[in-house]
Amino acid sequence: MLSQTGVYAVQAVLHLAMRHDGMRVPARRVASELGIPATYLAKVLQRLSRARIVESARGAHGGYRLAVAPEHLTVAAMVAPFEVFAARETCLLGGPCDIAHPCSAHERRAAWNAAALKILEQTTLADLMTGAPLDPLGSVSPSLPENPR
Repeated sequence: MLSQTGVYAVQAVLHLAMRHDGMRVPARRVASELGIPATYLAKVLQRLSRARIVESARGAHGGYRLAVAPEHLTVAAMVAPFEVFAARETCLLGGPCDIAHPCSAHERRAAWNAAALKILEQTTLADLMTGAPLDPLGSVSPSLPENPR
């Protein structure tokens, strides 16, 4: 599950890619259009800029725009500055639990964490933009071109 900050990051990047066609957009405008608190989104966009996911420029014509082609940008990369994908330290059963001494739920939790991370790593911004479906095994199926007749 993504944190609220991770969700905001995906929303902002997707919004820049789909609605602003490479134009720089002020953080306040993106925040207003998405209904996200402006100061919070500004910090999210700054971290995305440091991660080289978006570009920023100051001044009258400044703002943010996408820095990576949508087909080369995964959701995992978008949220990496905000999320920790390592296995959680907390045992689901409330006790001490680790790889050497796993609880009965440890293996399942590790499996669902791995499955979620795999989907984030295989889903690109382009997939989100086009609505590319997931196959039943969790990998992204590329959109098929229409057959012209």
